[in-house]
Amino acid sequence: MGFFEITTLVGGLAIFLHGIGLTREGLQVVAGERLRSLIFALSKNRVIALFTGVVVTMILQSSTATTVMVVGFASSALMSLNQATAVLLGADIGTTVTVQLISFHLSAYALTVVSLGFVVRAMSKRKRNQYIGQIIMGFGLLFLGMKLAEDATVPLKSSEVFRSILDYFSMRPLAGMVAAGAATIFFQGSAPTIGFMIALASAGSLSLESAMPMVLGANIGTTINPIFMTMKASTEGRRVAVAHMLFKVMGVLLIFPFLREFESFVIRIEPIPWREIANAHTLFNLLNSLVSLPLVGLSSRLISSHYTPKGQAEKFGPKYLDARSLETPVLAFGNAQREFLRMADLVNEILRDSVKVMGKVDLDMVADIEERDDKVDILNREIRFYLAKLTQEILTRDQAEKQMELISLSNDVENIGDLVNHNILALARTMVKHSITFSQQGWEEIRDFHGKVCENFDLALIAYATQDEEIARKVIRHRTTLISIENQLKEKHIARLSQGTRESIETSSVHLDLLAHLRQINGYIGNIADAVVKVKSAESS
Repeated sequence: MGFFEITTLVGGLAIFLHGIGLTREGLQVVAGERLRSLIFALSKNRVIALFTGVVVTMILQSSTATTVMVVGFASSALMSLNQATAVLLGADIGTTVTVQLISFHLSAYALTVVSLGFVVRAMSKRKRNQYIGQIIMGFGLLFLGMKLAEDATVPLKSSEVFRSILDYFSMRPLAGMVAAGAATIFFQGSAPTIGFMIALASAGSLSLESAMPMVLGANIGTTINPIFMTMKASTEGRRVAVAHMLFKVMGVLLIFPFLREFESFVIRIEPIPWREIANAHTLFNLLNSLVSLPLVGLSSRLISSHYTPKGQAEKFGPKYLDARSLETPVLAFGNAQREFLRMADLVNEILRDSVKVMGKVDLDMVADIEERDDKVDILNREIRFYLAKLTQEILTRDQAEKQMELISLSNDVENIGDLVNHNILALARTMVKHSITFSQQGWEEIRDFHGKVCENFDLALIAYATQDEEIARKVIRHRTTLISIENQLKEKHIARLSQGTRESIETSSVHLDLLAHLRQINGYIGNIADAVVKVKSAESS
């Protein structure tokens, strides 16, 4: 095999991987935003969870990406170990779709498909259609890369060195499994590994008998990366990855004694070398998932009882910012949004408790608010750092805008906490220092205004979590209304000053500053609603 063939092989594999990347990115943008809600909503029943795993992995084009999402749900106690394992068994089936596609030898149409995708992408004005064009281009490049790799492997058939290597693996199935598993770990997916086997089979250099141990090794290899990826996850998240690996290993151990019978069955289905490898991969995962599904409950109980990974004592920090999701921007944004809402809930509690401090200064409450604000600062910093790491990936324009929007909103919410901690608590300390209290009417007005601001905060978070434009517009209307109410309250306070009310005179600066801080907080709250309206307007345009 000469230099030209080697570079053609490497180039073909590179185009193949790039095609997978383009297809994955396009599918994620077109359908990915709904994947988290889909997988969460449809995973209650283990059979439905299995089919959900199939569909989601077909869209993500990666069982690893599905695993990352599911581990995140399990770590956050949003999904049980039973549900998560069932989804991953479905993901094992879904990940075989790509291998099936490349085994159909559609390379003759590769450039036609690439051209069609390019035209769709170039001629479309709607972004969604542009990404559909990208998906089509990705599939075309996938087939083209496979064809180049196949052509480059033809000389291997007459290579004595290569024949010796294949003979070595044929005589030592375990070595073939290890080699294929290592390749799968390197490529972070079984599709490139098994795709290369299909290319060799297409060139007449590899039989199913030699390939079968490698197929099994590639399947085990897909479970190794998630094990490493979950090392810092919660106990439940790590159990999900372990359960997935155990089911794969169990499947390999069960089928290994009957490998020749399994190969004969596969050959009878479709006696074409490259199709045999693809079918063997699919049938193994299909059978393994169907056999394993009834055992999910038992395995979950055993793993929960006997596997408790050791870890450091948990300290406060982000729960959802999974670094493994950074390779899949759709998942990363979903994680960041969940962490943002967690931070916003914490700030909402701080804002609600701030009125108690103004009414009667409680030093324990002051210390508690300060401690919670420190936690808010931690989450804001981690969200910003997490989103900043996405610049290492290729972001679409929409994703880049979403990145900046989340960073901005996170800062806005942190500013609300800072206004409470640094400004409102400072006013409370001033009142204690000078032994002053609000007038009864003034205090009632402040409590009422504070309550309206808190109510608007609740609505804003609901609007953001559900992406409800109607509620968001209501928040924006309330923002304007509360500005008018603040002006009215100022006028009432000034009227009490002119009447010579002692409490009003003593607390005048505190009273007006507190109203101003609450108005400023309400402005930040309105920014959350503005973001929802902006997204909905862009979707409808």
